[in-house]
Amino acid sequence: MKKTTIASALLISTFILGAASPAFADQVAAPTTDATVKFKSEPQDADNDGNTIDPLDPDGNGVKPETGEGSVGTKGPLRVDFAPNFKFGTVTMSGNAAEYHPLYMKVNLLDETGKVAEPLQSKYVPHYVQVTDNRGTNDGWELTVAATPFKGTVVDKNADLKATLTLGHSQFTSPVKPVDGKDFKPATLNTNVTLTPEAKPLIVAKADQGMGSWAAVFSKDTTATLTDTDRNPNVTLSVPADSKKDANEEYKSTITWTLSTTPTTPPTGN
Repeated sequence: MKKTTIASALLISTFILGAASPAFADQVAAPTTDATVKFKSEPQDADNDGNTIDPLDPDGNGVKPETGEGSVGTKGPLRVDFAPNFKFGTVTMSGNAAEYHPLYMKVNLLDETGKVAEPLQSKYVPHYVQVTDNRGTNDGWELTVAATPFKGTVVDKNADLKATLTLGHSQFTSPVKPVDGKDFKPATLNTNVTLTPEAKPLIVAKADQGMGSWAAVFSKDTTATLTDTDRNPNVTLSVPADSKKDANEEYKSTITWTLSTTPTTPPTGN
């Protein structure tokens, strides 16, 4: 992944100090002083230690997805903090075309110091992907997603399920709030994206957008209380009627989430 490093910046602010004096008095002195600041970029190995925004409570202390729920994230000032696995588990096969939905993700709550809370507090949340932009350049960025066909992993690695995975309704959640009427939310969040080996844009942040951390949550309802047996209707595995299915097989697709330092693909339909 291409990384971008920002140059340090210097800000000088000048102000005038002086005591109020009668209109007829001469000004004795108007000294000037400086206020200075310099910035440095986050290191190329910067990360969030697996911590993310809580997709159901963006103003809270955050969460850490349990091991196995998704990727460990990339590193750098511009990074993918987390991308989800989609666990469908064991489902009942059908001779007809059928649709299946993945189990929700398990996350652990963090305390106000950013550590996993003790005693351990866990909950289930909708699937989400999170991007952080701490470059300071406000250049914008783009996240695309692609997936390989669902192939066998146990009995026959060439077995093709002919299934497709669709990321349905999604919405942004972030602790970043509009400032002075300006909203830094990325301009584009595509929904109902059916994944193929060809990368498709999921999120596009134009210049002066997408700064800070943003999570795209695949859910219409971010208030419901979820359990370990609930499934996310906003992510769909579609299996056609002519798919040959083997009960001794486990089928797998590898999903690639690619983050570009600047938007390269114009927003398009899905």
